Amino acid sequence: MRKPAIALFAGLAIAAATNGACAGVAVADDHVAPAAGAPVAAAAAAPVAAAPAAPAPAIADSDPKLKYVQAGKVVTITKDAKPVAKVTLKSASFAKSSAKAVLSVDATRPFTINPAMFTLYDLKGWENDPQQTKPVRFDAGHGSLTLTFTGTPGQPDALGWVPQNGEAAVAVWERGA
Repeated sequence: MRKPAIALFAGLAIAAATNGACAGVAVADDHVAPAAGAPVAAAAAAPVAAAPAAPAPAIADSDPKLKYVQAGKVVTITKDAKPVAKVTLKSASFAKSSAKAVLSVDATRPFTINPAMFTLYDLKGWENDPQQTKPVRFDAGHGSLTLTFTGTPGQPDALGWVPQNGEAAVAVWERGA
């Protein structure tokens, strides 16, 4: 009885090996051969481009180390006596219950302005918020910021900028000035 059992196991082993080899051939047939003359190794030799560097962090207009100096329509901003940006009121149009202001921003370093920190003062004493509320990043160079105020209860009279919450306005641009 011993010999037939060994023969049976040997036959099963040969059958399993044969089926495995055939399965391997079937899988190998599923692959597509590269086109003749195609440089397979060339793709591996191509240089990998480096990931772009993260942008430099921007100085927020609320940074307590910033110093603001207004001279007419221009506000000069410095940090540790180094220039950060100049913000200039380019235009302001005042209607009966709305206003639109366009500011020019010349940044020497990345700088962020929070439009929510601008206020439109009206003749009835109301302080009105702009429609824009998300901070705007300015990289070194020139840019502009447009602020829109609608639904003011009194006639708009001046635009103020209070970037450092709880502090005095760093700039006030009066109507007609």
